Amino acid sequence: MRALAETLLKGRNQAIMVVVIAAMLPLLYWVSAAGVALITLRKGVSEGAKLLFWAVLPSFFWIFSGDPSAILVISGTYVLAVLLRQTVSWQKVLIAIIPLGVVCSLILDVGLAPLLDQIATSVQQLASERGAAFQDWSESRVRGLLVGVVSAFQVASMLGCLMLARSWQAALFNPGGFQSEFHQLRLPVILAVALALVLLASKMTGIDISRWFALLLLPLVVAGLALIHGLVSKRGLNKGWLVATYASIILVGPYMVTLLVILACVDALMDLRAKVPAKN
Repeated sequence: MRALAETLLKGRNQAIMVVVIAAMLPLLYWVSAAGVALITLRKGVSEGAKLLFWAVLPSFFWIFSGDPSAILVISGTYVLAVLLRQTVSWQKVLIAIIPLGVVCSLILDVGLAPLLDQIATSVQQLASERGAAFQDWSESRVRGLLVGVVSAFQVASMLGCLMLARSWQAALFNPGGFQSEFHQLRLPVILAVALALVLLASKMTGIDISRWFALLLLPLVVAGLALIHGLVSKRGLNKGWLVATYASIILVGPYMVTLLVILACVDALMDLRAKVPAKN
C-alpha cells in the first residue's frame, strides 16, 4: 500500500494511471477513491478535482451497466476529503456523512430501482411463506430498508476510503498522525444526543425510519470504535481486544452495535478517554 501511495504522489500522470485503472476494474474503485482523496489532502482541492475528472470517466461505464456505486463512492470520498482538508476535523466529516447519505439514498433509489424492486418483492414473498419477522412489512417498506442499508454501506465505503488516504498521507509524511486523530475522535454532544433521541423516539412511537436507520447509526458506531481504539492504545492493551471487538460485530452484531452506540453517547457527554488513566 505504501508503494501505491508513493506512485500516486510521484506525478499527475502516474496518479491518473492508477485511478483510471482501478476505476475500470470490478470492486477496485475504492482504490481510485482513496487515490483521489490522497491527492486532495496532500496537493489541494484543485489538484484533487483534476484527478477526480479522470477517475469518474470509467465509472460511467458502470452506470450504463446499472451500478452507480463507483461514481458515488469516488465523488463522495472527494467531497469528504475536501472537507477534511479545509476543516482538519473528523467530527465535521462524521456530521457530513449524514446529508451525503441522504443524497446517496435518493440517487440509488433511482439508479438501482429495477434491482431494488425485484429484491423487495422476493424478500416479502419469502417472508410471507416462511412466517419471518418481515411478513407484516409492505413491499415499499422492505424496499426502503434495502435502499437505506445500501446507502449506508456506500457512505461507510467513502469514509473508509478517506481514512485509508489519510493513513497513507500520515505514513509518508507524519507517522502516527492518523492513528492519533482516530483515537481522539468524539462526536459533538449535540449530534450524539440528537441521533440517540431520534432512534429512541422511532422505537417508542413506531414511526418508520427503516430507510434511515443504518445511516443514523453509522456516526455513532464509528465514534464507538474510535473510543475502543483510543482506550486500548492508552492502556497499552493487547491488540486482541480490537480483534475481539470486530469479531463480536460479525458474530453478535445487534448487541455489539448497541454497545458501541451507548459508548459513543457516553463518551460525547463525559469524554471517557480523559477519565481513563494511561498505562504506567
